[in-house]
Amino acid sequence: MKNITLTLLTAILISCTENQNTQLTAPDNPNYLFQATYSQDFTMGNPELVVKFQNLLKNCQEKKLDNLSSYFTDDVVWSLPDGDRIEGKDSVVYYLTDFWSSSATVTDYSSAVHFCVKTKEGEEWVLIWDSQTINDVGIRYQEAIAFEGSKIRFMNTFIKPRK
Repeated sequence: MKNITLTLLTAILISCTENQNTQLTAPDNPNYLFQATYSQDFTMGNPELVVKFQNLLKNCQEKKLDNLSSYFTDDVVWSLPDGDRIEGKDSVVYYLTDFWSSSATVTDYSSAVHFCVKTKEGEEWVLIWDSQTINDVGIRYQEAIAFEGSKIRFMNTFIKPRK
């Protein structure tokens, strides 16, 4: 009886260990109810692009604003939460410098989700879901950041108050 129990426990343990290494994949041709107009074929992208964006964010939070232009393409576009758009590296850097060099103070920053995806066309997007308090106002935000090589070419930001 002990041998049977031990054998069963060993089989279960091996089975659980093997399943941890199994990667789930989506079917080749899923029957989506709605077809994506941009792209619906993604793989995991370069995690170093996540680190690159996090470095930009950390530099802003720490008011290290001297090298901001190195993060962006010349024709970068930033779609702000209110629907406005900032176009061009100089305008984006000016906006960030103006905001972060003011009295903006960040507390309790946390990142809930951060990863990079790559479209079948080769475009890489960093997706971030974060939370922080800026000047005593708690916010949650989601950003989608498109890279061209190692530089940001497009950012889209959505913000809502944290309760």
